[in-house]
Amino acid sequence: MYTTIRNNFFALFIIFYRPPVSLTMAFNPARYTNTFLPSVPHSTIPNREPSPKDNTSDNDEESIDVTNEEEDTPSSGCAVSSSSGPLRPEPHPPSMTGLYPTTQETIHETSARLLFMAVKWAKNLPSFASLPFRDQVILLEESWSELFLLNAIQWCMPLDLSSCPLFSMNEHTKNGHSATDIKFLGDTLLRFKGIHVDPAEFACLKAIVLFRAETRGLKDPSQIENLQDQAQVMLWQHCRTQLPGQVARFGRLLLMLPLLRLVPAIRIETIFFQKTIGNTPMEKVLCDMYKN
Repeated sequence: MYTTIRNNFFALFIIFYRPPVSLTMAFNPARYTNTFLPSVPHSTIPNREPSPKDNTSDNDEESIDVTNEEEDTPSSGCAVSSSSGPLRPEPHPPSMTGLYPTTQETIHETSARLLFMAVKWAKNLPSFASLPFRDQVILLEESWSELFLLNAIQWCMPLDLSSCPLFSMNEHTKNGHSATDIKFLGDTLLRFKGIHVDPAEFACLKAIVLFRAETRGLKDPSQIENLQDQAQVMLWQHCRTQLPGQVARFGRLLLMLPLLRLVPAIRIETIFFQKTIGNTPMEKVLCDMYKN
């Protein structure tokens, strides 16, 4: 397997977009080009020290560039090299505090933006875009709630649970949502915060939940399985090189993924999106976001 990884240079970038404030804007981004939030200087977020960048040629003939990037868009996160080299942290992005709700913005609008970011992240992965279109749709429909929660958790990492509006018990219970569901989500956030999951690890975890080969109806499950294998190996390499003293970290991170399914996708939709999308099926919402 390591030979495969070495010969197939798999790169992932976490990109913090400044997506539209609402789903309507997400469906019609060209109409709202002047409504994006301004960039904000990067805030102080606990992160481990980045390792020095390796000098790697940009035209490596053995590499398959699967980099999630977009012109004129600030990027950050991780560029994962082959098994012979370490994961290389990229420059920090503008602070995600630019995405925190203002008094005029609701939890549901913030949720819509984070979902839009998740869909756009997947769409801009060449490895994902190279799959049959039907497979892309199926994978997004299967994983959207987990990708959204990973984005939401990453967004809330610098905040105390009490000051994180997306997981506020008071905000959600007054709207009639299940206190049990909100508690599960808050506990999951605390688990991620407890082990200080970093941007590179979030990128790998997103790829692992996106490339789920066991999903029914896929045309090319073997290719998707290979992409998920590569994402897992990247996560293992990152844990080994960045925190060699935490020998169980890789396993702990993988065991965190089932926590994202404690609250089913249908209830995630109700909690975070029902007021925004109404009776529109989530499948149509995802399709419209993806097309735009």
